[in-house]
Amino acid sequence: METLAECRSLEELVNRLKATPYSDAVSKMQAPYSARRLELALRERMADVHIRLTRSSPGYELLRHYYLKYIAWNLKSALKSKALNKSYEEAMLYIDLHAEELVGRRELIVKVVSAKDIQEATAALAGTEFGEDVTRATATFVKEGEVRVFDLFVDHTLYQTIARSFSEKPGGRAGGASLESATKIVALDVDTYNVLSLLRAKLWGLSSMETNALLVTPTFDVPLGTLQKIALAESVSEALSALSTSRYAAPLPSGATDEEMIDKLEERFNDLGYEAAKKSFLWNSFQVGATLALVKLMEFEVRNVSAIAFGVEAGIPAKNVLPELKL
Repeated sequence: METLAECRSLEELVNRLKATPYSDAVSKMQAPYSARRLELALRERMADVHIRLTRSSPGYELLRHYYLKYIAWNLKSALKSKALNKSYEEAMLYIDLHAEELVGRRELIVKVVSAKDIQEATAALAGTEFGEDVTRATATFVKEGEVRVFDLFVDHTLYQTIARSFSEKPGGRAGGASLESATKIVALDVDTYNVLSLLRAKLWGLSSMETNALLVTPTFDVPLGTLQKIALAESVSEALSALSTSRYAAPLPSGATDEEMIDKLEERFNDLGYEAAKKSFLWNSFQVGATLALVKLMEFEVRNVSAIAFGVEAGIPAKNVLPELKL
């Protein structure tokens, strides 16, 4: 990572990545390079590894549900582009069709991106697992004008799918493998989504009905009662106080805005997620927890290299980029 961060150009960065497991993915790129296109190439390799693990590892069902993250990532980009009246070409700058092609969903995402407006894009998703949540997101966007609500509602489908599937086999087995080793990662992911989505719903002025629609159940280490306190709180700071006795409590900067406080809490969740993935990878050999942890660690790695790419593109010194990475 230090060597990559010291690159003076994206061309140099791509050349150095050709000596890593990302070689095949970045070798397909053509100059002129951009940090955004490099990020998509890195994600392409991550999707390849994930799909192979899904097909060959214990706990395939849980891993298959986690693969929805790539689909959700593309869908959020596509819907926000439609909501902002971006062209097809502009929207495709942020979408990796390779992840869709691996599971035979390319036609659907192209239909969404090609829609004439957000209403037509929403209609294209009717009958899919994302259909109901995207319909809610579109109605909320039309009313509130906050395009980031698509992130909340699309992720609701993702984490509700994971939580429901996992809870149906508590301590049991899926795909011939024990799920117990994956509990910490799944619990942290669902807790992170529930807390942050409720806080952002409050920040963006969503109604109580819209906010309640975001809750993922069953809950894990943040009980439903605590989540309801967050949802009913009069302010973001009051909502955050509901977490003060939990392991997710984080010191908040003095004089911080509501958005800064939420971002600080998100950093806390990211730190916990990284540590949980490292421990699960080391301690749960040959179990589904180790396989899921590998996927999570690759996700952090892609974030790191992508951050380096954007730093190199912007001419930011390595000494300023490296402290922001999970190493």
